[in-house]
Amino acid sequence: MGQIILVEDNEPFHELLTLNISTYIGAQVIARKDAAEVTALLSILPDIDAIICKSKIGAEPTAQIVLDYLRESLQEVVLIVVGEAPNHHEGELVNVPDSQDWESIVKVCAKILGVTPESVEKKPRPEYVPINLANFYLIDRTPCEIYIKIKKSADDFQFVKRFHGGDTFNKQVIKRYEDQGLKHFHVHRDFLKNFTNFVSDHLVLKLDQTPIESPEMITNLAETFDYASKEILKFGFTSATLQLTETVIGKMVQIVEKSPQMSGLLHRIINSKSSYLYQHSHMTSVIASQALKELGIGKKEAYNKLAYAAFFQNISLVEHEDYAKISTYEELEAANLNEADWDMVFNHALEASLLITKNPEAPIGVDEIIKSHHGAPNGKGYTKTNLDSLPGLTRIFVLAADFAKYFLEHKEKSAEGKELTPVIKVMFEKYQTDEATKILKVIEKTLKKKA
Repeated sequence: MGQIILVEDNEPFHELLTLNISTYIGAQVIARKDAAEVTALLSILPDIDAIICKSKIGAEPTAQIVLDYLRESLQEVVLIVVGEAPNHHEGELVNVPDSQDWESIVKVCAKILGVTPESVEKKPRPEYVPINLANFYLIDRTPCEIYIKIKKSADDFQFVKRFHGGDTFNKQVIKRYEDQGLKHFHVHRDFLKNFTNFVSDHLVLKLDQTPIESPEMITNLAETFDYASKEILKFGFTSATLQLTETVIGKMVQIVEKSPQMSGLLHRIINSKSSYLYQHSHMTSVIASQALKELGIGKKEAYNKLAYAAFFQNISLVEHEDYAKISTYEELEAANLNEADWDMVFNHALEASLLITKNPEAPIGVDEIIKSHHGAPNGKGYTKTNLDSLPGLTRIFVLAADFAKYFLEHKEKSAEGKELTPVIKVMFEKYQTDEATKILKVIEKTLKKKA
């Protein structure tokens, strides 16, 4: 069995890589936290086949340190650097620039270990694969047998069946397992796709059966949005995640079309028990679409494009929801983030725009709107000085996204009893160009509009 060291601080991505490398290649994945732990292990385990190493862990230039060690020790271990590669000579490392491209990483590992598609079937593979316990809060029955992993001794585990296929359960049952410290259930590897498709189909059906005007619609939409976002970030665009995306975006558009006034809809969203990312996304879509409608240029294609942009604008921050609240360079500097997180936030618009290009259903041009959603046409950082130079639809989206951000911030300050400034006043002070003022006046008008 091959041995691969993995240095990755993004827990869901770490879990995804470990699962796929062990399942499809049959290699042992050894987790290490930083360069020191890698070099310490290499000094006692010379037969390591490969090291998958993130470019940086926090402020540490992890890949550079590991590369320097391999040079000095003359060990013939393949180094796979995920993200920006350090300066190197040809043949010293393999670089996977996209930090979420797990498929390429797995393919490189397979090639290193001499695993061909034909030989994959002959490799020993884990019989059971983990499913995050949180997914079970979204369903009330299971399509297949569900197991829990029980430790029998230091090196021996057993999988015990907890649910039969077709069994029903309620959230209290799942909560009891969570309170006992359980983080994952397990399914047989042959039923993994069946299970994920079942969750997706269940969420889509629930949304389709919920009336648009129903109070449950926002709640159901929020949980589907959160689940879909995390699945896309982990697995990319599959038939299941595409179905979820299309359903969520379709419902966002329908809600805008059927809502008599914007202010009431915004309050429904902001007062729902849902995540910040969902609230900001849906509110951005509502504000932008209502502005289009008021300007007399609203068409379903435009609503759909804005809803897509709203869904994906902060998707790379799914595991760091608070970072999505940052919308100025000053706020970014004040957040005191480590170097890796600072880079992630600074570049998140660019990363999201690159991701959406892999979605075959995405409207043409939505990647450019997402890339510029903080006013910076290159997707890096924040600006308000060149807003009027952006295309009209992008300009509306930038103002809508920022308005939603301040609207949510206003609610948070209100709950804490802090001094409040009307959101529209903040926006007029921040954006003073003629085009921005024109759009903000339209937003102000729609907020005051009664049914």
